[in-house]
Formats: sequence, C-alpha cells, structure tokens
Amino acid sequence: MAHLSEYTNRLELIHTNNTLTQQFTENDVWFINLPYYEQKYNIPASILYMELNSFIEKANKNATIIILSSPIFAADFLSGLSPFANLKLWVSIKLKKTLKFESKLPQHHMALIVLTKYQKSLQHTKTRIGYTYCPSCERTTKDYGGKKHLYHEFGTLMSDVWRDITINTNEYPEVIINRIQDLFGIKPYKKLNIIDLRAAYKAINQNYRIKKVEQPTNKIDSSLLINGDCLTKLKRIPSNSIDFCFADPPYNIKKKYQNWNDDINIREYFDWCDKWLSELARIIKPGKIVAILNIPQWTIRHYKHLIKELDFYDWIVWEGLSLPVRMIMPAHYSIVCFSKGKPKNIPVFTREKHSIIEYQSLNTIKEFYCSRANCIKKRGKQKIKDQEYATNLWWDIHRLKHNSKRVDHPTQLPPKFMQRLISLFTYEGDIVLDPFNGSGTTTLVAEQLKRKYIGIELSEYYYEISQNRHMELKGGIDPFRKNDKVPKAKNSYVVRLKKQTYEVDKKTLQLEVKQIANKIGKIPNRSEIKELSKYPIKYFDNYFINWSEVTAAARTTGMQQVENKKQYEMMKQLKLFEERKVEYETKGKKNN
Repeated sequence: MAHLSEYTNRLELIHTNNTLTQQFTENDVWFINLPYYEQKYNIPASILYMELNSFIEKANKNATIIILSSPIFAADFLSGLSPFANLKLWVSIKLKKTLKFESKLPQHHMALIVLTKYQKSLQHTKTRIGYTYCPSCERTTKDYGGKKHLYHEFGTLMSDVWRDITINTNEYPEVIINRIQDLFGIKPYKKLNIIDLRAAYKAINQNYRIKKVEQPTNKIDSSLLINGDCLTKLKRIPSNSIDFCFADPPYNIKKKYQNWNDDINIREYFDWCDKWLSELARIIKPGKIVAILNIPQWTIRHYKHLIKELDFYDWIVWEGLSLPVRMIMPAHYSIVCFSKGKPKNIPVFTREKHSIIEYQSLNTIKEFYCSRANCIKKRGKQKIKDQEYATNLWWDIHRLKHNSKRVDHPTQLPPKFMQRLISLFTYEGDIVLDPFNGSGTTTLVAEQLKRKYIGIELSEYYYEISQNRHMELKGGIDPFRKNDKVPKAKNSYVVRLKKQTYEVDKKTLQLEVKQIANKIGKIPNRSEIKELSKYPIKYFDNYFINWSEVTAAARTTGMQQVENKKQYEMMKQLKLFEERKVEYETKGKKNN
C-alpha cells in the first residue's frame, strides 16, 4: 500500500446497478467511473451533465461524490456544475501509459474531482504518501538534509497530485478505489458505492467543428515593457498580432502586491478576468496558443469563458507544491491552453533544431531519480538514461523558495517554467505577451530565447525591476543568478526571522523538546519548556517562527531510520506485522 491513513475505518465496497438512478441512504460516499474523453466533442454532454447534476442534487446532505474522467470532462462539467454541489478537490492522477495525439504533448494524467453537498471543509482522514526512492542510489528522491527529524517515518502528507499510483484509461481503477476507502473512512460514512458508467457513456466519435478563423494577421516589430493597466494597454494592441499569450494573474487569495487588491469580491474578480481573457483571444494570431495559469477552481471559470471564443487545446498540470493549508496539500496548479481555431504547426513538434535552453527545458530527469550531484555523476559514468521528454504533467519544476534566487516580488515564477512554455509554443522571432509581467520572468526568458516580447505591468515598482533585469541581460549578466540581497516581498505568510547567530542549532532544540514530550506524555507548552529544558527559553522564543515550529519534531516520528529503500521496506513490513497482530488479537477477544 502506497499510503497510510490514520484512524481510518475502511469503507465497505458496494457495487451498484451502474446507473445514476440510485437509492440514497443517510450517509453516502459515491465513486462514479467515466470514460476518458479526449476532447470536448467526445463527451455526450447534455444528457450526462443533466443526469450527474440531478444525481448530486438528490444525494444526502452529507454526501461526497467522486468522479473519475479526463481533464477536459472535468473542466467542461464543472463549468456548469449544480449550485447544490461544492467542489472540494481536483486531484490529478498519473496515467501508467501516456496517450499520444497529433500535435500535443503526451497526455499523462486523469482528473479525480471530489464534490460534496455540504459547504464546510472536506472531511477525510489524515493520509500520508510513502517516500519514493532513487532507482540509482536507492536514497529518498528528495534530499531532506538536516530536517529528517521533522518528517514522519512513513511519508509526507498527501497532496492533490497523485504520482505514487498509476492507472490506465481502460482499466478498472482498483488502486484509486482502495485509497478512497481509507481516505473517507471516517464517521458518518460506512460504505463506498461504485457506479461504473464507462459502458453507458462511451465517447462520441464525430468531426469536431473548430471555430473558423479567417482574419489577416498583424505584425509587431519590436519588444516592449509597458507600465500601466493591462485592460487599457491590451486594447491598443492590434488584433491577430501575438504568437503566444501567457497570463499568471493575481489569484484573489490575499497576496500582497504593489498596486493591486488581491482580495476583491469574487464576481468582480471574474468579471475583470473575463475582460482581459477576451482581449487575449482577440490579439492572439489564428492557430496560436493562449495559456493561463491559476488554481484549478479559478481555471475552470477561465475555461468557461474562453471556450466561447477559442478552442480547447490542453490542460497541463504543474505540481508546484505550495504552503500546507490543509491536510491535503495544494500542489495542483493548472495551465489551461486554448488555440484560435485549429492549432497550426506547434513549434515543439515542427522546429528542426532546438537551442540548448530549449532542449534542456523540454527534457526532464526521469521520475523519482534524485538530483544529488554525486548520484547524477554516477549515473553519467554508468550511462544510465535518466532523461525523458516532458509530458503534460510537470513534476520537475520547483518553486523559488530561497531568497538567493528571488527578487522583490511575492509570486515570482521559476525561469524553467517559462522556458518550457515558450519553447513549446514559439519559434525564434515570435512575439510573446504577458499582461501581468511582474518582475519580468516571462519577458526575460523570451529575450534569452531570442523571441520578441510585450510585458505589461501595473506596478511601477515591479516594472522598474523588470527594466533593470533586462538591462542586466543585455549587459551579459544572468538575471536569474543567485544574489545576497534579501527581498522585502514574501512569497508566504510565514514571518521572516531576523538574521542572528544561533548559539544552539534549531535541530538540537527541537529534539530536546521531543525528549521532554516523551517524558511528560504530551506536547509541552512554553512554561514546561522553560522549566524542563537545559537551554534558556530565549532560544525558543527567538530562533523559531512560532510555537508550532518549536514542537514540530515532537509531533512526528522522524525519518532517520528510513533514509534508503531497504530500511524503508523493513519498516513497512514491521508496521504491517504490528497492524495484523493487533487485528488478530482484537478478533480473538471478540470471539471469546
């Protein structure tokens, strides 16, 4: 088992009559299995959507409904979801074998959408995903460095991107059902009802009527950085003049930007989004791509608007793990891609030769290989093929967490992210537009890759940062280099500690707190640490962000004994033995 759920009362499986006409009990968990639809035109939409929404509306007030299908189905269905349903999660699940379609990245994920009738936070067990190990050195794929004492011996908290399990589109998803049985094995639920609709709602094969676009294109000859409101500035750009549009807008989740309120009324937010989305649809050239990055819930709403004006092209998933804000960590960020009419000559497939940056961005280390320098060197000597072509599931691009790689902007994208997108969808000399250019990552990468660019930025402060970075690039200085400056802007709500000398390292202090917790039988409070620790209380007050960080090691097992694959497998076998022993003893007592 690739997961471990705490305090789960595993749900009993009930196989139904495989229709959406069901008898509902007091507390229901439903799993609905649908075909993998390749495109919007494959979906028997009107009847299926109506019956699914009707099913949800009739379900009990505590019901959880889980639907498995393709990304295009999820986006299309959810854009017209019943107001009686609440979308809680869009889980991206890796496909065992990629699906290959003409002029598209290999399709590498399915969509598992979790809906509830209730409005409160999703109710589920605390579930961990087991560690993965490098096929070459057999150490954990991620290097946890000096923080092993802060992690659980089994694995890390589950996220909304599942790559530890895989499925094929044409097989019964037993491995997913197995996980759901544990994930929702809590009161008041007792049973998991399975409805398999793959036979009843097969894909419809018909010719897709792509929107006809017969408009002359316009040409823009020079690159521009523009300071101003994107709606005003976009209106001045000629129609059908841009080769690739990318937008990473404010997400309306209370980030602190210059000149922007990231916490406005949600209707106002989407009305505003619709306006600039329509402008992007107007200025993109026929056959070219518009790509929008956002959280899945908001991307669905962008899809709903853009599908009226453009044609759906792809749904790329970026596993960009963010700060933990719930027991299922947010890692799924969506890049929804549309074309204006039929996509023409997608550059990644028609370019005769890639530049070094293009080649590097389009290839990735194979899944689960580690990035330790000594292991990479060893794999090179052994001529291990540890590279593969990128799919539409991106797990290899990591956020800029260290200040040495960041400038003074709260949501700076990693350059490799933009290198891949621009390499996928443009040729040298093409023009790239970003209406929320921020500190300039998009336009800087475009210039590196010998593309022209238009970057629009509302904030004069961020605009000046991007200008200065472009001047560095023109002067032969890498704008993405490490630096010693500490940016004022933060990419998280966590308080930044002042620079100081640590007389005792934080790990030593955290492990001592763990010893005190074991001694007194509970997580100690500040008074107890002050009384029982051999170190001054000022260390705990000054060296940590909050008391949760002080007690972090005391609230988990630590992973010092599972650093390599053999240790980990031994630990799992021991755990399984202990669980079965307890289960056997419990049954024995009941029988007596």
